[in-house]
Amino acid sequence: MADTDRIKRNLAKMIDANAPEADLDAYLASEGFNSAEEWRAAASYKPTSAPRLAGQFAQNANDAIVNTAAAPFDLSGGIARATGLVDKNTPPISAAFTQAIDDVASVPLRVRDAFQQGSIDPLFAKRDAYPTRFEPQNRAEKIAAGVGQGVGAVASTLLPAGVVANAARPGTVTQGVAQALATQPGTQIASGVAGGATTGATDSPLAGLAAALAVPVAASVGRGAISPVTNRLSPQEQRLVAAAQREGIPLTPAQQTGSPSLRKIEETVAKIPGGAGPMKRIADEQRAAFDAAVMRRTGQNATDASPDTIDRAYVALGQNFDDLAARTTLNVDTQFADDVTRAAQDYGRRLETNVAPVFRSYMEDIQRLVQAARTPGANPQIVGETYARIRSDIGRTIRTNGKNPDLQRALGALQGALDDVVERSSSGALRNEWRDARRQYQALTTVDKAMQGGTQADRSAGNIPIGALKNAVRQADPRGYSRGRGQLNELSRVGDFIGQRTPDSGTATREAIINPLSWPIMGAARLGASAYNSPLLQSYFSNQIAGNTNFSGLYGAEALRQAIAASRGEGEPTALARALMQANERRAGAAR
Repeated sequence: MADTDRIKRNLAKMIDANAPEADLDAYLASEGFNSAEEWRAAASYKPTSAPRLAGQFAQNANDAIVNTAAAPFDLSGGIARATGLVDKNTPPISAAFTQAIDDVASVPLRVRDAFQQGSIDPLFAKRDAYPTRFEPQNRAEKIAAGVGQGVGAVASTLLPAGVVANAARPGTVTQGVAQALATQPGTQIASGVAGGATTGATDSPLAGLAAALAVPVAASVGRGAISPVTNRLSPQEQRLVAAAQREGIPLTPAQQTGSPSLRKIEETVAKIPGGAGPMKRIADEQRAAFDAAVMRRTGQNATDASPDTIDRAYVALGQNFDDLAARTTLNVDTQFADDVTRAAQDYGRRLETNVAPVFRSYMEDIQRLVQAARTPGANPQIVGETYARIRSDIGRTIRTNGKNPDLQRALGALQGALDDVVERSSSGALRNEWRDARRQYQALTTVDKAMQGGTQADRSAGNIPIGALKNAVRQADPRGYSRGRGQLNELSRVGDFIGQRTPDSGTATREAIINPLSWPIMGAARLGASAYNSPLLQSYFSNQIAGNTNFSGLYGAEALRQAIAASRGEGEPTALARALMQANERRAGAAR
């Protein structure tokens, strides 16, 4: 780069010596400048500094935010200018907003000078005396200005849209539009940066707009490489996937993404003898993890619900109840009397004649306590061992009457009244232990009931039948099931989700086994299924790191920003319009 300071000094000496203009031109040519314009451009060049780049970015980002905030006023002003209500040369309101902010920015400088001069004149000096706005001097500063403009425009629409999306009523059009405008903030910001930088680098609004619109396309291509499968699950299905993952239940990529293509691949490979083994292993692991998650609710660390497991759970819970009972004395209160009376009214009087005597026998045993509870000053009590014996007897009767749900519900209400008075009679850690024991018992009775249904294959393998579990959970709380109530409610829905399987007649498998030509395919299927079920490929096919590219939301947000720019009046048309105007001017110049 030429030493402009030295050349300036030499030119000054020549001018002082009254050198003719031809000598000046010859000297500049000797320094490599073929015209006065080249020299003036070099002489006026100022190197870019980090503060100037940052200033250009901040200034233009601020302008973009102000313009968006003033867009409604600019729109109304544009209508007023178009209809003749105001002069067509009236500047947009956003210009006044920008000037007001510039005036505020000059206050520190004015105050400084007022103190230094000991006068208030700087406070009221003209705006020109304290300029706070500076124009880009070179290409780098133009790029910084363009990036600031792009980022500011994105931020000014993205942030308000996010606030509205969170505050709007779920499911409304307002929320839907706001969510679309606030979609994928990273991609929107990248689009603003690309568009602004390209405009600054080329001085072409059309090139900038094209760059901004190309970012979502590039993001989509990159997304496909990083996350090859688009998530097609509904919000409810995504919640079930999250619940399964919290419980440690492994899911296949098709289940994690809802991809029809992956589901078809998994179903096809599972029917090929060579691939059936690896696919069955993942299914067995999934089922064992599901059973373990359900059995954890019963207090058991088991991966099945076989008769031995269920029996061990009852024995363990019975021992736990006995231990807790030995540390508890029940204070029978009027609430207990009310609960028992309500159970008799709601359930007992509707029982069939063949089972009504069973319920009445327990009522007779408890009636003495009910009467004592209603006697002023009686303060009856039950020792824990007595409570445990009564509760255990009721529980046994409930389990042996699985074909009579009315009797089960009636006895369950009595058992619940006893359990409630236990909680009211205990406190602190002992109360929490009682609550845990009750929850575990309730879960165990639900699993026990589910194991009485299902398929023979499930029962033989000790698997908890998914459909039977759902029915048992629903029967335990008919009114609360659809509302998601109950400790096994969500797990039963997870079971429904993972239990979706396409029926297989076995014809394709049999034909493949007896056909030697199919054996190479079976070997390849085995290798492919093993690779597909490897942790690496499972993670790759199911990952959603890159997310989905929401083209409608991204382009809708860009259209809004272009509309905001257009709302500032004839002096601020859209980028596309500016580009067309520039093209027309170039054609007109060429014609001349």
